[in-house]
Amino acid sequence: MWGRMPYPCPNLRNGDSIMIQCFQHGLVFWGILLVAGGVGAEEPLRLENNQIGLTFDRQTGTLTAIENKLVGETYRIRGEEFGIEASEFKLAQGDLRLVSLDRQGDAVNARYEGKGMTVEAGYSLQDDNHFAEKQLTVTSNRKMGIIVVKVSHPTFSAAGLRMISHHYPLSKQECTLFGRTAKGGFFTGLEGSRDDTVVNGNEVALRYIPGLKVAAGEMFVCDPAYFGVYRRGRHDKEDESLPTRSESDAMVAMTSTILGPSRSGFMAVANGWGSEMHQDEFTEESLAKDMKALDTIAQCGIDWCSDAHAWGGQWASLQDFGPNDKFEPSPLLKKFLEHSQKVGVKMVLFSTLNNSFPWWMVVGTKKSRAFRDDQPDWRLDAGNEPPAGTEGWRGAKEGINNAGGNCLGCRDFEKWLTRLNLDVIAKNGYAGWCMDGDFFGGAGVVFPADCRSDKHDHVPDYSEYACQQALMRLMGSIRQHSPGTSIQVYRPSMDLGVWSLRNVDICFTLNEGGTGSDNVVAGNQIRTWSRKRVHHNFFPHYMDQPLLFPACWDHTPENSKKWPKSHFDYIMLSALSSAPNQLYYFPLQSGFPDKDKAEIKKWLDWGRKNAAYLMVRKDLPDWPAADKIDGSAHLVGDRGLIFLFNPSQKALTGEFELTDESIGLKAAGNYQIDQEYPAPNRKITSAAGQTVRWEIPPTAAVVLRIQPAVPFSTTAKEGTIFHDAFARSATRD
Repeated sequence: MWGRMPYPCPNLRNGDSIMIQCFQHGLVFWGILLVAGGVGAEEPLRLENNQIGLTFDRQTGTLTAIENKLVGETYRIRGEEFGIEASEFKLAQGDLRLVSLDRQGDAVNARYEGKGMTVEAGYSLQDDNHFAEKQLTVTSNRKMGIIVVKVSHPTFSAAGLRMISHHYPLSKQECTLFGRTAKGGFFTGLEGSRDDTVVNGNEVALRYIPGLKVAAGEMFVCDPAYFGVYRRGRHDKEDESLPTRSESDAMVAMTSTILGPSRSGFMAVANGWGSEMHQDEFTEESLAKDMKALDTIAQCGIDWCSDAHAWGGQWASLQDFGPNDKFEPSPLLKKFLEHSQKVGVKMVLFSTLNNSFPWWMVVGTKKSRAFRDDQPDWRLDAGNEPPAGTEGWRGAKEGINNAGGNCLGCRDFEKWLTRLNLDVIAKNGYAGWCMDGDFFGGAGVVFPADCRSDKHDHVPDYSEYACQQALMRLMGSIRQHSPGTSIQVYRPSMDLGVWSLRNVDICFTLNEGGTGSDNVVAGNQIRTWSRKRVHHNFFPHYMDQPLLFPACWDHTPENSKKWPKSHFDYIMLSALSSAPNQLYYFPLQSGFPDKDKAEIKKWLDWGRKNAAYLMVRKDLPDWPAADKIDGSAHLVGDRGLIFLFNPSQKALTGEFELTDESIGLKAAGNYQIDQEYPAPNRKITSAAGQTVRWEIPPTAAVVLRIQPAVPFSTTAKEGTIFHDAFARSATRD
């Protein structure tokens, strides 16, 4: 007997059935054939959308290729396996057997079992994203101390592939790998802290160090890995240590998707600590001064203030709290908060982590200490020696870096601290919450937390990850139980990288001073640091919080309490173009001119009216430099704003293209561009795809408004009203 298929049947899979025709002795027989299993008979498992495709091996459940549909490239992968190192054992993926592999919707799930362990590897590709994620879930029938988790161990190959490793510059805890090719590339890394990624050529071990104790039967969910693709652009500049423009754009698009859109909208915040407000417990005299300070803040058009008083000034009583004590606001705190509501300034609670007031020595008050004297086992235990490779802060009995905090890697202390924060927020009506401290009881310095206690929920000597996770859980609890509270962070989150910002609304920038009273220098620095946050640290710009007027509270005596005299438009527009959030240091006790308060208010009112545009940002190619025009575009659909800055002492011409790559303009047609600030007014009409050139005066900022071309009379009237208003109130040299 011999047979043939009556029609072509490509892509047969294990378990598929087909109809065949069989011939014997001139007779025709029909029958069903069940395709037997086997590598040759199966097509690979796929996850894909319009931008990216992922291919999986059905025998191992591992990722074998990433397809970049943006440029038509495929990056082959081998060895994409997981591994676990615990205090009690080491486990490789090969030690387990694949018991199931299935695709459900936009996810592929592989389950492995053996040696009393179950590991589930889930790959997900949401919507039409340009990236996919892999997450491990580990369960053991015995307790374990998980030291290292290797989420993925791929080796990549493609024509002309070059691997670039980029670390978050401060903590060195986040590593992103870029695979560059001629037309595009891919990026990969971990969505978490305590990164321990190892790179050897095209081989990448995506590892991190949780250092956590896990109970028998407890499900341990690991930090995800990400795999994404991008297309190279004309403005890419090669650098072996920094991402290109297209790489940073792709990363920020991913972090924005994962962290979510802005919850807060436009936020202008005065920092009480940096604005001469009282920093210790309330007195009748300090209350009167601080209430006047709130009046000045409101006069500047600022509607938020981060409290200069840790725990509302009641830090001393908190350190004596027992297990059942509840927070009750003092009469002076009640008066202060009532006055803030009266003048329309929302207050942000100033919370600390593991010491009631780590800045006690800066203020010159009585020494603070860790919380809960009745729980000595909650204390951070540094052992007898300072941690290797760090300064000797452990031995400091006095001073700003004194040891002596609670360990946030102790879950009982974490739960108590969470209840305390929720209680203070609920009883005082604070509209916002902020954190500024460190993980060991000091005043915001950056060292690894390395508690050596064996009584906590981390493995001894591995407390850093536990502390960071506890801080993120604390912020998550505030968002869950008090969803209207704005979550604003300083240290330690600002030093830990973008993945520490889950549940965060805004994060203070890294630049705190050095500009003196020169608003042009300060504006250039604001734009430079904000670009670093976006292009090097991958922060969504709407989470950044640039600082204005840092000389009001500077660490250098010659700059202390100096108030700038000119170019308020330059620094205000620099901040507004960088982020929809700003932080202000003011000489609230020393005083500053009413005309400057009016100038600040004018720009903040303008920012609120244009907040929808400020929520998006696309930077022009050149960074701030003495001989170049820099700027940014802020378009929603086919209209928006373009900011141009000239730091030079001479007039320069800036340019941009009416294209998606240059300013984010996607639609065709003719566009009208109006110079909205400063006067005199200038208008041009240009077609999509054309290059626009604009002359910028020396040390000046220019705002252009772009929209589809409309009859001149309508826009001329609107533009005249705007420019008349600015001409009357502008205060420029």
